[in-house]
Order: sequence, then C-alpha cells, then structure tokens
Amino acid sequence: MTVDRLAYGGEAVGRYQGLVVFVSGAAPGETVRVRVRRVQRRHVEADVVSVENPSPERVAPRCMHYAQGCGGCTWQHVDYACQLRAKESAVRDSLARLAGLRDLPLLPIIPAPSPWHYRNKMEFAFNPDGVLGLHPRGAWHSILPLHECFLAPPLTVALVEAAQAFAREANLSLHDPRTHQGMLRELVVRHSRGTGETMLGIVTSPGRFDAAAAMAERLAAVDASVVSVVRSIRASSDTSAPLQQTTLLRGQDHITENVGGLHFGIGVETFFQTNSAQAERLVALVRELAGDLGGALAIDIYCGVGMFTLALASAGAQVVGIELSASSVAAAQVNATSNGLQQTRFLAGDARTVLAEVLAECGPPHVVVLDPPRAGAGGKVMRRIARAAPARIIYVSCNPTTLARDLVELEPFGYRVSVVQPLDLFPQTYHVETVVALDRHAILTTSAPPPACESE
Repeated sequence: MTVDRLAYGGEAVGRYQGLVVFVSGAAPGETVRVRVRRVQRRHVEADVVSVENPSPERVAPRCMHYAQGCGGCTWQHVDYACQLRAKESAVRDSLARLAGLRDLPLLPIIPAPSPWHYRNKMEFAFNPDGVLGLHPRGAWHSILPLHECFLAPPLTVALVEAAQAFAREANLSLHDPRTHQGMLRELVVRHSRGTGETMLGIVTSPGRFDAAAAMAERLAAVDASVVSVVRSIRASSDTSAPLQQTTLLRGQDHITENVGGLHFGIGVETFFQTNSAQAERLVALVRELAGDLGGALAIDIYCGVGMFTLALASAGAQVVGIELSASSVAAAQVNATSNGLQQTRFLAGDARTVLAEVLAECGPPHVVVLDPPRAGAGGKVMRRIARAAPARIIYVSCNPTTLARDLVELEPFGYRVSVVQPLDLFPQTYHVETVVALDRHAILTTSAPPPACESE
C-alpha cells in the first residue's frame, strides 16, 4: 500500500482497495508492505514489514532504542519538517472536521529551537529483573533498558544507569506491576533549563526503605547539578495515580525554572510545561494575545503553579488563578510572592464550581485563559466562561480533538476565532500544542476593560 499522510495519534494513514489502513512506522509518500495487526469496523491497523519504495521524508532514527519500539518517540523516522507539517494539518483538520471551523486564521506552526534533548522531565520504571528504563510502545508491563535517549538532557542516562546499578548491588526489592509487589518503582528526573539544577524523585511503594539515604548519596554523586533528591510513595497500582508523602532525602525540596522573566519552584510532581524553551514562547504568546490589560481582571483556569497567572500579572492585570490541585495552588502562591506579584489570587477546587464563585464575587473578566488537561474543559466550564462574556478567551490546548469539541460550545455565545497558533513542544512525537484566541463580536467595540476584582 501507499502511505498518504501522518495522522494525529502517531500512525501513518493510507488505503488498500478503498479500506483505510493505519500503519505504525511508515512515512508519507512511500510504498510499504504491511501485516494487519487488528481489524476494526471502519479501518484496520497494521505494522510495516518492509519498505518497498522509501519516502524522501524518511530519515534514519538517531536512537538505538527506536527500532526496539521504545515508547518515548513515535516519529523519529520522519524528517522534522515533515513532522511540523503533520502537526499543523492535525490542528487544521480537527478544527474543521469536529468543530466546523473552516478558513481559519491559522498561523504557521512554531518549531522547537531544537528537536533533541528538550524534555525537562522524564519518568523511568523498574522491573523485577533490575532493569530501569522506558516502556515499549503498547507493552506497559515490559521495560526497555536505557542506554541512550535523545529526548532528555544527556545527564539523564548516567543517572538512570547509576540508579539501576545501585538497585542491583543493594539487591533491592523491585516492583512488579503484574503482582503489585516490590518496593522500588520509578525514578523521576527533572532538569531546569534556566538554572541547570536537577531533581531526582525515587518513587516507592509504602513501607520502610532503609536504602533511601544511601541511594540518594549515590545518585547525587553522579553530577554536581543534582541539588535535590526526594522519596515519594505511590500506594496505588495505577502508575498515573498521584504521588503521596514526599520526603526530602538530600539537598533542597525543589528546583527553580526561569520562564518569561519569572522564576518558578518545581517539585517532584509539579505540573510544568515539558519543553522549557517552548514554554518561554508560549508565555510570550499568551501575554501578547491578552493585550493591554491595564489593571483589568483576568482569570486563569487550570492555572497549575501559576505560569500564565504570573505572566498576566506582570503585564498589569489583576489575576485569579483556579486549580484543582491544592498543592499546586500552594506552590503558585509561593511563586507569586517570590516574584513580587501580589495582585494575584489563587483558589483550589473544581473549575466548574470555583469559576461560578469568582464570577459572582468579581464580576465579568476582561480575559479568560484556560489550559486544561488532555481531556479538555468540557461543556459546563466552556458555557460558564462564555456567559461571563469576557472580551477575549485564550485557550491553550495539548489535544486538537478536545480543543475542537470545546470551541463548539462558544459559538452560540457570539465568539469567533481570531488566532490559531500551533507550537511544537514535543518533537519526535505526534503531540502538538495549540493556542486559540477568540473574541466576542458583541463587545469588540468596547474601549475600556471591565473593572477588576480586588485581590485579597
């Protein structure tokens, strides 16, 4: 079969005798022989057996683990310029097909400064055989031992190897995801682009971990940039479950990242944009789209540790940040104080209820910024934002599918898309960040922003 394009989700798409085929490991424009892996109602899924006529956009993968099916990358076999085109198309197609938005003001995607070594956070899992590494694609009970990685900073591999060696030498009990037995589970590596600091999180099951201090010392000795080693407990068998009871083992309990002239304290589980270089551009873009705020009220929903909240405050807005995680709100408050931005207020709770309380107290905002999780904000939140009638809504999305679904909710309220700006925060993968600005036509002629709510 001949491959037509790359699809959002990581696979390539083509047709065979009219049947849609999703193929992993193929590049646009090439002819491949494939083996069917799964038959669905309207399409089939397949794997490449051989490349009969290679695409000019196919490149040799840089990492030795890519051919082994490492789950860290999906598009390392495709030229970076081709990746960017595919991501831009994914945004355009999703908004057209799912939201009915055509003739969009879609700007060219902003590429990453470097498609390599950009991730500031990586998580690696242990298996009962003493291997520390990444999961193969689609095989979450297996682990590939890590010998190189071109997504994380180069120091990361040395830290993984040191942790693996210590676990083997100390004969530590290692977690088995099938039986849910074993103490040592994961290693989290976080790195600050702005300060050069590195944090390590040793994730374990509940219980005594007598080797914790010795393991912390071994890992800290790998490089002087390691300024923080902590232990966190995960009681659940679900690897996505929140960490509990973080204990400082060595150094400080956080590292500091600098973005947009602001500094942010980052703990082991703090949500922060994974690509610090592109986070800088993201903050600048949101500031620019927010316009001249002049002391007006802005609301930042899903604010995390306050990256956009503080950026808007530094631009002169009175800002309320809303975030479900109480620990993130506490970190955001510390960040606001350390940056000298007192005209901010942070509230912990579900956006659906907290937003209503803020609107009842403060009145309509001039700007609303939202950066929801991959699942999107949902209709209730979007409609509540629309009824508040802000002059501008700025939606930051990591999923064009849920972005399209949420934007549909705004159209009946008179909102129209003014700007669509994709950014590549995740080279070598299919993920794409998108910033959309929407204006409410009925109030576009308003010259002065609404009054601000006084911060507490």
